[in-house]
Amino acid sequence: MRLIFIDETGDRKFKDYMGICIASIDSRSYPLLKRESMKILEEVGWDSETEFKGSFLFSRSKGATDVEVEQRIDAAHRLLSLNTSDKKSRLRFAYGKMSSTNKGADYLAAVPELLQLSKVLPKAPTGAGKNLISISCDDRDDVDESDLHSAIKSVLDDKGYVILERVQQATSAPDAVGLMFADLVAYLVGRADTISNDAELFEGLDKEQFKRSSRIRKLQSSTDLLKKLKRLDIYRKK
Repeated sequence: MRLIFIDETGDRKFKDYMGICIASIDSRSYPLLKRESMKILEEVGWDSETEFKGSFLFSRSKGATDVEVEQRIDAAHRLLSLNTSDKKSRLRFAYGKMSSTNKGADYLAAVPELLQLSKVLPKAPTGAGKNLISISCDDRDDVDESDLHSAIKSVLDDKGYVILERVQQATSAPDAVGLMFADLVAYLVGRADTISNDAELFEGLDKEQFKRSSRIRKLQSSTDLLKKLKRLDIYRKK
């Protein structure tokens, strides 16, 4: 059975920016991923009632406020290291980026397109029950769940999958690790993308100012964390 988790990111400075991340994993690998993820968060002292979100990563004032930023980054390194095994990638990611003035409508159009194009959703395997799939998307007020189900189902039918019940919009929670990984990777790719393309940020900086810039450090940390991923496909929607 294949498990799909979908989350998105934006940017406070570039209001029209939207990125969508899809995380894909075989259900046989999920129990180990969940156990190890919860163990890592417990070891860094992360509050078990608080989500571990990408937007909390570089901020002491958000999330579990008693956990230092360095500890959060260390946890993210360890979490992303879980996505690989010796022989194959446990998690595969796809990220689609676009400019949008109507995020609900563009999300609804982009999610099935990203599933169709990317390697996160290969053709369904043959064999009894092997073509079963579950899809969880982070809840959005501007996207109707029935419309999302209809849009995605056509892609699943084309690739030979049978969906477990229906596409569901799920509320993020501390132990919802599939959505946590989709959120974390979405945030990191979004920050690496928007900061690296922010020309104003780099204008007139001397070497010392470059070192002290919090956004530059965020870019460097995000880029470093993304190197942990074996399977990440990035697409730009025109």
